[in-house]
Amino acid sequence: MSSRASFTFTMRGIILALALTLVGSQKFDIDPGFSSRKSHLYSYEGWVLNGLQEKSLAKVGVRLSSKLEISGLSENTCLLKIRSPQFEEYNGIWPRDPFTRSSKITQIVSSCFTRPFKFEYNSGRIGNIYGPEDCPNICINIVRGILNMMQITIKKSQNVYELQEAGIGGVCHTRYVIQEDKKNSRVSVTKTVDQSNCQEKVMKSVGMAYIYPCPVDMMKARLIKGTAAFSYKLKQSDSGTLITEVVSQQVYQISPLSEPTGVAVMEARQQLTLLEVRSERGSAPDTSMQSCGGLRYDFPSVLPQMPLQLIKTKNPEQRIVETLQHIVLNNQQDFHDDVPYRFLELVQLCRIASADTLESIWRQFSDKPRYRRWLLSAVSATGTTEALKFIKTRIRNDDLNYLQTLLSVSFALHLMNADEHTVPIAADLMTSSRIQKSPMLQQAACLGYSSVVNRYCSQTSACPKEALQPIHDLAEEAISRGHEDKMKLALKCIGNMGEPASIKRILKFLPISSSSASGIPIHIQIDAIMALRKIAWKDPKTVQGYLIQILADQSLPPEVRMMACAVIFETRPALPLITTIANVAMKESNLQVASFVYSHMKALSKSRLPYMYNISSACNIALKLLASKLDRLSYRYSKVMHIGGYFDNYKVGAAGDVFVMNSPGTMFPSAVISKLMAYSAGSVADLVEVGVRVEGLTDVIMKRNIPFAEYPTYKKIKEIGKALLGWKELPTETPLISAYLKLFGQELAYVNINKEVLHQAMKTVLEPADRNSVMKRITSQIRNGIAGQWTQPVWLGELRYVVPTCTGLPLEYGLYTTALARAAVNVDGKMTPPLTGDFRPSQLLESTMQIRSDINPSVYVHTVATMGVNTEYFQHAVEIQGKVLTRVPMKFDAKIDMKLKNIKIETNPCHEETEIVVGRHKAFAVSRNIGELGVEKRTSILPGDASSNIVEEPFKPSERASSEGFTMQGADSMPRKHAYSSQEDLHHGTGRKTHKRDICIKLHRLGCQLCFSRRSRDASFLKNTYLHRLIGEHEAKIVLMPVQTDADIDKIQLEIQAGSRAASKIIHVVNSESEEEDESSPYEDIQAKLKKILGIENVFKVANKTRHHKKQPSKKGNTMLTELGTDPKAKNPSSSSSASSTIPSSSSSSAASPDHKKAMDEDKNDQVKQVRNKDASSKSSSSSGRSSKSSSSRSSSSSSKNSSSSKNSSSSKSSSSSSSKSSSSSSSKSSSSSSSKGSSSRRRRSSSSRKSLSHHSHGHHSRYLNGSSSSSSSSSSKSLSHRNHGHHSGHLEGSSSSSSSSSSSSSSRYSKIWEDHEIYQYRFRSAHRQEFPKRKLPADRLSSTYSATRSSHASSRAASWPKFLGDVKTPVLAVFLRGIRNDKKTGGLQLVVYADIDSIRPRMQVFVSNLTDSSKWKLCADASVLNAHKAAAYLKWGRNCQDYKISTELVTGRFAAHPAVQVKLEWPKVPSSVRSIAEWFYKFVPGAAFMLGFSEKTDKNPSRQARMIVALTSPRTCDVVIKLPDMILYEKAMRLPLSLPVGPRIPASELQPPIWNVFAEAPSAVLENLKARCSVSHNKITTFNEVQFNYTMPANCYHILAQDCSSDLKFLVMMRNAEEAMNLKAINIKLGSHEIDMHPVNGQVKMLVDGVESPTTNVSYISAGASLWIHSEKQGLALVAPAYGIDKLYFDGYTFRIQIALWMAGKMCGICGKYDAECEQEYRMPNGYLAKDAVSFGHSWILEEKPCTGACKLRRSFLKLEKTVQLAGVESKCYSTEPVLRCMKGCSATKTTPVTVGFHCLPADSATSLTDKQTKFDQKSEDMQDTVDAHIACSCENEDCSA
Repeated sequence: MSSRASFTFTMRGIILALALTLVGSQKFDIDPGFSSRKSHLYSYEGWVLNGLQEKSLAKVGVRLSSKLEISGLSENTCLLKIRSPQFEEYNGIWPRDPFTRSSKITQIVSSCFTRPFKFEYNSGRIGNIYGPEDCPNICINIVRGILNMMQITIKKSQNVYELQEAGIGGVCHTRYVIQEDKKNSRVSVTKTVDQSNCQEKVMKSVGMAYIYPCPVDMMKARLIKGTAAFSYKLKQSDSGTLITEVVSQQVYQISPLSEPTGVAVMEARQQLTLLEVRSERGSAPDTSMQSCGGLRYDFPSVLPQMPLQLIKTKNPEQRIVETLQHIVLNNQQDFHDDVPYRFLELVQLCRIASADTLESIWRQFSDKPRYRRWLLSAVSATGTTEALKFIKTRIRNDDLNYLQTLLSVSFALHLMNADEHTVPIAADLMTSSRIQKSPMLQQAACLGYSSVVNRYCSQTSACPKEALQPIHDLAEEAISRGHEDKMKLALKCIGNMGEPASIKRILKFLPISSSSASGIPIHIQIDAIMALRKIAWKDPKTVQGYLIQILADQSLPPEVRMMACAVIFETRPALPLITTIANVAMKESNLQVASFVYSHMKALSKSRLPYMYNISSACNIALKLLASKLDRLSYRYSKVMHIGGYFDNYKVGAAGDVFVMNSPGTMFPSAVISKLMAYSAGSVADLVEVGVRVEGLTDVIMKRNIPFAEYPTYKKIKEIGKALLGWKELPTETPLISAYLKLFGQELAYVNINKEVLHQAMKTVLEPADRNSVMKRITSQIRNGIAGQWTQPVWLGELRYVVPTCTGLPLEYGLYTTALARAAVNVDGKMTPPLTGDFRPSQLLESTMQIRSDINPSVYVHTVATMGVNTEYFQHAVEIQGKVLTRVPMKFDAKIDMKLKNIKIETNPCHEETEIVVGRHKAFAVSRNIGELGVEKRTSILPGDASSNIVEEPFKPSERASSEGFTMQGADSMPRKHAYSSQEDLHHGTGRKTHKRDICIKLHRLGCQLCFSRRSRDASFLKNTYLHRLIGEHEAKIVLMPVQTDADIDKIQLEIQAGSRAASKIIHVVNSESEEEDESSPYEDIQAKLKKILGIENVFKVANKTRHHKKQPSKKGNTMLTELGTDPKAKNPSSSSSASSTIPSSSSSSAASPDHKKAMDEDKNDQVKQVRNKDASSKSSSSSGRSSKSSSSRSSSSSSKNSSSSKNSSSSKSSSSSSSKSSSSSSSKSSSSSSSKGSSSRRRRSSSSRKSLSHHSHGHHSRYLNGSSSSSSSSSSKSLSHRNHGHHSGHLEGSSSSSSSSSSSSSSRYSKIWEDHEIYQYRFRSAHRQEFPKRKLPADRLSSTYSATRSSHASSRAASWPKFLGDVKTPVLAVFLRGIRNDKKTGGLQLVVYADIDSIRPRMQVFVSNLTDSSKWKLCADASVLNAHKAAAYLKWGRNCQDYKISTELVTGRFAAHPAVQVKLEWPKVPSSVRSIAEWFYKFVPGAAFMLGFSEKTDKNPSRQARMIVALTSPRTCDVVIKLPDMILYEKAMRLPLSLPVGPRIPASELQPPIWNVFAEAPSAVLENLKARCSVSHNKITTFNEVQFNYTMPANCYHILAQDCSSDLKFLVMMRNAEEAMNLKAINIKLGSHEIDMHPVNGQVKMLVDGVESPTTNVSYISAGASLWIHSEKQGLALVAPAYGIDKLYFDGYTFRIQIALWMAGKMCGICGKYDAECEQEYRMPNGYLAKDAVSFGHSWILEEKPCTGACKLRRSFLKLEKTVQLAGVESKCYSTEPVLRCMKGCSATKTTPVTVGFHCLPADSATSLTDKQTKFDQKSEDMQDTVDAHIACSCENEDCSA
């Protein structure tokens, strides 16, 4: 017993100890609450600030402070009273400026806090909130923000936990950390809320329906991210746990460009502190309360006004009238600066106006067109139910014209706020009778309505059936009645809606499920597939299932299948489906489809956008399955091109796709679709898409008025067709041109031009009566004048995104864009002689037209981005404004004299400053409130005294620093235009980062200047991000300004004179100018005057003609020395030294001038290369080198080089001894530099030679270094040959034999190692060089004496063509741009064009000169074709065309044994501005080359030369080598889009003039190469698609060789073996009204036309009807009939060739094929099926003949297989599914050939036999294949003639 008692006692002790332990481990009850017997007084403060995160920038915000009294009413119900609320505004520099009290906001908002609020509170959770019945929404939300601080969820068993907790911003991911202080009975709770990870996020968006979240990485890359942190302090007492303090902080950051540090921040803070606890019971309020819901933020039913302005909304009608009047009155002549704001104000007022108010305003302004236009535009942009009702009433009452109706309906529906109220009204508008009457209006309304449904359904989980029904009804009606236009409209609307419920309707238009759909036109089927695109976003699996069926079905049209492929890839398929698509393409016989699938996969595999990553990698895998041969298909096959880029740093990218679809019947694309998509921060949007489809247009363009169906051969061809088994003519294509436009994935408009519209347009163009009436209408309109003014708001883009802050105030991000267009037009016209009733177009060529025009178009685009608090009472936001205003005033008088080929246009000069384009951009912090309307506080985000980087701070003495303070207060007042001349200016510039740039192009003689100015001040000195660059002020302008001139300019005149009168115009100008003196000019004729006014006599004149010419260079040299900034002592040499130095050099220059004689026949590569490698006189010090170079380059010396080597060395020493001396001495001596410097000096030699010769020869390069010493030329030639891989090395004229030997040895060395080197090491061999080899001078000619060179020059001048075309030709065009001044002087520019196109060497010269007396600036351009292998051009400009030069040449030849072309560009001297632009562009060359697949090699090439060599390695591939100054880019086997002809090279000597036909005929040769050819030679046949096969023709039987299978049946060509021999053929041609037979007789081709024999020699037969010409050619006959589609047919008995016109593509049939580029489907038989081999194919096109009468004894018949076969275990008998050739009854086979045939098998006991007429074996399925013998020759002894 005692033991039991002790046990019991022990157990009790253990249990008690455990209980105590458990109690100790548990938390106290810390759920907060409020006692019903006490009242708690808290102080509350909450504020919101918006701006950038950096200090010292402006911020804007609002602060609310108050006392809160919370008392418990019952256990779970509390009362909240808000005492003395105080609102303060912040608009200033943070944190320097203080908050300022706003009595207006306090007064407005505090009125709703006078009454108490009630809320449920249980265990730290807020329940329902109750407030006064008429309490404004903003006050309830502020209360929610206060109570949100008290929301706390405490788990008693955990200290750290996570959960989804309800709050003011929705149910979001929340994390708690609890820390207890048991000693002091205190608890600290930290709560963090991830606002970016919410199950039910509270947010509101407007205008974002078409922006989709990406399926990949949705959380990682959001523009807006937010978080909140709460800190609680709880105190425990006997009466419960009380909240003593809560501090909350919330941050929302937006990164517009996804920059990690370029963010704008909204910061909200709250603090709740317990002040005291009173022992008084709370009493329930007397006023009635209503439930306001829980903590979740409640948006008002109507969003607040746009955060751009606050408007009083009490009397909207009056405000609308006032605003309308302001807009119209202030925008009559030009856009007022505030017009975008006023228009937005008008839109805002219309949003709150009732339907009655709008009706009242309409009655006031309906008869005032300007007011009507603005009112309709504003109402259309409001998007409210009342606005839509208003527009519907206007349309029903017929108040609007057609254009107004179209614009109003389109804008109203696309900008409408889609909800359950507006959708029925939009449906009613769409079905109204007025809309239904006009197809265009119906299209706009239906497409607009479908977009409304799309936006509405994107907000709801399930789209209501009623919304979809109107479009579904339209589709049902269209398909039942067979209306193609309605079908197209219904499908496009279904595509806009994008709802899976519409799939069943779409399937009715597709042939996969509906048997009746096969009769639906192809373009409708394509529209049906495109309608599935948006549906695939919601239900991809279903759409993929249907589309893969279409793609795999080879019986469907290729265009339909290709579109299915394009849409499948838009559904983001997974790897298994992509592999399936690849598998389909592997088995594909249609090359159009295979090419499209392959190129689409290849394009997608290169995509770098994140959301495309899965598809890209899957396509890369699937491509491994496909044959690479598909990559080599030419442009004739359908392709997909994809261009895209992605910037990972900014999470932004763009992608563009171009789908090019070809149909078999056209040579060129039948459909092109291009689209552009944008990706940003986890969202993707289809920006724009344009599609064009063309069908049957070839027939319309090539339509001939030839009655093919009336010709006798038409019936014969049709009869022959019937004799072929299953043959049908091709269906006639219905002409159709359709195009559509999509924005943001929604189709806005489409156009469908069908046969009727096309025929009407062709009739208007071609038929005289219609054309005349149109022309008369146009001319009468011009004669009567066109005057009017039109202003139209063309777009209102509105994006809004609103989220609540923890304070209960809404944070709104907004983007608003307004675009306004305006045009004022006033045009008058006069025509002499006036048009008469019998107007002919030729009258226009004899008439004179005078037009007076004043056109002033302008466009104003205004964009505002905002971030901040936006309520109905106040707005505090950061605003970034941008505006662009473009004006292009065009006021001119024009006179066009067609008879005299003269056009004269006059306009007024610049009298005042005209801003063409103005762009401004500013960032502000803005505060507004409803109590102070019209008063807004604006602070620039970037203050004027923003502190700069400390590194840039100037040092300040202590007394100045103490007096001025840390920042410069006076910075803003400083004039910005002054240069930084002091430390204050410098600080001003560096701190505020003001960037200025002004560029002006002055046209003094026209009295105008065009200026570009830019002012920029941004915050990039704080952080170098794009957002910080946006913050600040930016301005850019393009302005036309007047320039001060000597005399006033009356007008600016542009005159264009063509034809023979051009010369007289120039002479008139010469006479009107003051004559320049030229004492020794021997010219007196018109050409001299022309040269004089062009200022080119110095360029072309021979050097030793005049002394005037010789003095020119030294003057120029002095000028350039000054510019180069050399030693001042060298700037002004004495005139005597200048003269003495230049006279000898001029004489030596004339010694060099004979070199001009070979310029036309020699390769210019070498001379320019020589110039470049001899770029300066010698290696010397930098200063003297520069000085000697500049002086020598200006001298006329050209290398008088008979001086000794010691003299050479001394001259080089003297030139390097002192720069002051070298300026005069080196001009004569420096060019003959020492050769001992070797490679170091070879690049800096004889620039004087270059300059002087280009000066004399006007750019026609000549041989340099005449008579140079042996060692110099030899070393130069070696260096050249090694440096340039042996390209034309050793061409120094007058060099010794060592030069040629070294060059030949170097070239032979290279020839040995070609095989071992890369392609860039091969040498280009000029065909020009091979046909015109360099003429070597004999030894006795090497003397460079004056007399020898003078005589040789005289002889060469006589033999060469003129340097100046004006000597032999009159100008073909003269253009003058001049200012007509009061003092009768003319200034401006003159352009003269000379052309000699018809000569053996075609040439064109263009000269632009300044008409001012003093100016010598000129531009000279020359382009010429030197021979069949070479063309060259140059451009010179500057003083007398001498300062700068760019030249280019094109040479044909061979490169690595392939035909090639080399293009060379040289720039001996160009301006620094051109060079800097080129250098900037040059930086991108390596990257671009890498992207294009080029290989790169660093190499030292000539510094001022670029060469590109393109070698044609095959008709479809080429090798490309590009040699740039410091690199070589090359690529092998680059694929060409089309085949190029590679034929034998014709020597230039055999070419007929003009020789430039080789260049001119290149395009026509390519086009000719595209044309199809079919040939038969012996037994070898080559089809139009270039498929070759061998086929032996059965004896005596005609084969259909080539036939027009279109409905016109224009021609038919048949062929059989000739009776003479098996190798010989005979042909029969049925064409037009003729039947032509050609067959060989005795080695000649005999021709019969309609049975009449023609002579066998010199045949020339021309048909009287259509164009048909038959003539003898070589050994046979040629037939040309272009009107019938036969470009040329040739036949000589052995060989047959036919070439078909391009427009016959896809329309052919016969053994020559369809000419549809489908090589895999070439063996197509007359019934449309594919033959199994070439023999079966040839037999199917044999023409059977009647027994006994015809020579052909073969006929087709079905066979029964002789043997029985076991098929699936059943003994079967088999019958052929295609007929086989058999001899006729009574004939026996003498020759057979095996053919492969398909068989259909039946059970052996079946009663079916070959005699059953009902059994159509050719339509049966094929069960097996076997080989049988076909008869090809017969012996007929007992022929059955009755058969």
